[in-house]
Amino acid sequence: MKRTILSLLLVLSFCTCVRAQVSDTLVLPEKVYRVKPLISLPVIAAGFYFGQEKLKDFQDKPSLTQMDLELLNPDDVPGIDRSGLRQDFDKAESAAKLSDAIFVGAQLAPFMLFAWKKYRNDWQDITMMYLEAQMMQGFIYGFAPFGPSGTDRLRPRAYYEEVEFGRRTSGNTQNSSFSGHTSSAATGFYFVAKIITDYNPDLTGGQKALIYGAASVPGIVTGILRVKSLNHFPTDSAVGLGVGAFSGIMIPEFHRWWQKKHKTKAMVTPLYGNGAAGVGFSLVF
Repeated sequence: MKRTILSLLLVLSFCTCVRAQVSDTLVLPEKVYRVKPLISLPVIAAGFYFGQEKLKDFQDKPSLTQMDLELLNPDDVPGIDRSGLRQDFDKAESAAKLSDAIFVGAQLAPFMLFAWKKYRNDWQDITMMYLEAQMMQGFIYGFAPFGPSGTDRLRPRAYYEEVEFGRRTSGNTQNSSFSGHTSSAATGFYFVAKIITDYNPDLTGGQKALIYGAASVPGIVTGILRVKSLNHFPTDSAVGLGVGAFSGIMIPEFHRWWQKKHKTKAMVTPLYGNGAAGVGFSLVF
């Protein structure tokens, strides 16, 4: 008798008396992204380390001389970028400070997502991916051939006689291509847009376009301010915006693709037969 009662208790612990069709299957919610901290953390650490080390090289570029400044010719600047040489010098400092403020705000923007539970539940994955995205844009800045490591392009301030001699001639003046402020700000806000659209697949195409359009504004504004601050030409800001969009969107997209290609499915299926009801559990990975 005791053995029979124990058997019944074991059966009851795995059974449920629900009324449904035999074909009904409950699929448990899946994660949106596949993120492995043991892989991501070393990659992030290495990326930030080598990126920061590369930045030191940019600061050590040889300074310009007075003769170099005298040889500068605005006509040598491509026509699309000459607007960078027609800025109001008196407003350059305020434009630089405002671009710095947006830059800092963009770094923090993704963390505002955690005000909502659906994102807060996956805070570790989202934070890890965001660090990867910022690492990626910084790595591109440091090592891409169109960045400071492969291109010595003078900043617009080198052409302005109103700028003090030291700032016109410093090695950093040769790092105009491309705008790191713009790429970093764009990364933060495009990342937010990507997370929102991935977690809300029911959004229409128009709604997604609106979200990405709004995410473009901070990067565009930052790019304009960097031109007004005499630090970059328009094309430098445009390239920075593109790098930020790539980093902020493609890092989460990679992890979403990884999750789809390596799905782990948990399914709970009601089972019926001979007047009894039970539950079948299957795990596919």
